[in-house]
Amino acid sequence: MSTPRTVLLTGASGVVGRSLLRTAAAPGTGSAAARGLRLLAGVHRGPVPEATGTVDCDVSAERFGLDEDSYAALVREVDLVVHSAGLTEWGLPAERYEPVNVTGTRQVIEFAERAGAPVHFISTAFVAALSDDAPVPLGEGNVCRNYIASKRSAEQLLRDSGLPHTVFRPTNLVGESGTGWTSQAQIVQLMSDWLARGRAPFVPAHPGVRMDFVAQDLLSLAVLGALREGDAEGEYWVTYGAEAMDVPACLRTLAKHLAGRGRTLAPPPVVNPDELEPGVIEALPPMARSFMSVLRDVSEVTRCSGGVLPTSMPELRTRYGVPHVDDTAAYLTALDYAAGQST
Repeated sequence: MSTPRTVLLTGASGVVGRSLLRTAAAPGTGSAAARGLRLLAGVHRGPVPEATGTVDCDVSAERFGLDEDSYAALVREVDLVVHSAGLTEWGLPAERYEPVNVTGTRQVIEFAERAGAPVHFISTAFVAALSDDAPVPLGEGNVCRNYIASKRSAEQLLRDSGLPHTVFRPTNLVGESGTGWTSQAQIVQLMSDWLARGRAPFVPAHPGVRMDFVAQDLLSLAVLGALREGDAEGEYWVTYGAEAMDVPACLRTLAKHLAGRGRTLAPPPVVNPDELEPGVIEALPPMARSFMSVLRDVSEVTRCSGGVLPTSMPELRTRYGVPHVDDTAAYLTALDYAAGQST
């Protein structure tokens, strides 16, 4: 048997990192071993129970925080890099994203150059909102803007480096398609939990926007497919695009989930944020104001991306065997999993 190729996975303790490790460890022909891969979990904070091998890896630090000998040994060991480390929380000042999302990518590029290793980078589909040909400019105060800008800068660093690399741009992630499992609740789950309480007087959403959610194992399978095939170039939008559910379908799915647990939700009306009277959201109680502002700003991001996010899903299905998964079914499964965790 040939020697497995070693993959350094940065951000292994994060949602994407743990999903990749879990998917790679699944038995069968799709496992990492069957792909001829050995995943080495780069860990800075948090437990990684799915990892079979770990290495200290602070991407914001020179040499990942390692001494020169340990760093040089890691350079010799690694054949491929999956760069999933990143600060993904929204609403922070621009300078908060710099150390991990931008400087961290520079450190990964330096490492990959020394190792002669292609890089597979986990970005965000929301970068479409800042593209030069965006139909509508994204507001300066949008809660997602600084995060998106940091990911866009990281992508540019990779392009400028000349390194062989791929970019995967997932939309908002939900739990695994079959089980709903996730290592940590994400924004979709948090927003859904709040909406399920019936606290939203309305849902601010621009006409035609899609609620584009993707099960995290689909992203993992796409990345593992690129590793398996030895691909070292390409940009992939891990989204549903025009297949994604619209806002009413999302609310119906949430209501269906609640009905299965003996609860009732009357879906709130959907209102175009551009038609709201000034200050309506700002006048709401603090928690409602926070959640409604996020809903409005995420809708704005999608509108600035053309209302429907770009998608590479057909290519990912054909090229890497990513399965067809109904997004409403995956969303419902994720909601049921989250509800089970909270009881």
